[in-house]
Amino acid sequence: MADHSQTGQSQTGERLQELRRQVVAARSVPMSASCMINREELLASIDQLSGGLQADLDDYARHHTSGDQARAGDIIAQARQEAGRIVSQTEIVAGAKVEAAQIQARARAESEELLVEADRYVETRLAAFEAELQVTMSRVAQMRERLLNRSQLGDDLSGDPGPAWPTGWDS
Repeated sequence: MADHSQTGQSQTGERLQELRRQVVAARSVPMSASCMINREELLASIDQLSGGLQADLDDYARHHTSGDQARAGDIIAQARQEAGRIVSQTEIVAGAKVEAAQIQARARAESEELLVEADRYVETRLAAFEAELQVTMSRVAQMRERLLNRSQLGDDLSGDPGPAWPTGWDS
């Protein structure tokens, strides 16, 4: 069977043109639009047209279905690739989220640990400073008391202050 898709003309088209030629070539009936056609030839042409129509439909289905199937196969393959890429990205994102949560938890624990260490250091330094301050305050109180006793400033603060410079320091 010839491939009529190459010539652009199907069997059905050829047979329809043949029917038209038969009608055009038929003898006219005087005083009417009718014509005389051989019934057997016309029926044979119609039968050929019917057979050719089915052959053309089969040919069309064969050529277009295989092309459609190929395109459908390509579309399905592309869809599967895209789905695989999306799943892969989803898995990567999920893994990254888990890893980020773990890193964040470690950072939080480390920062809390550093805060505790810093608080301990500051507390130790403040305690040492407080102890030194207490010692200093105690010495200042003792020195003031000695100064008051020696100069008798406690008895007469409005009078003679006594010697300007002390003569000796007792420690």
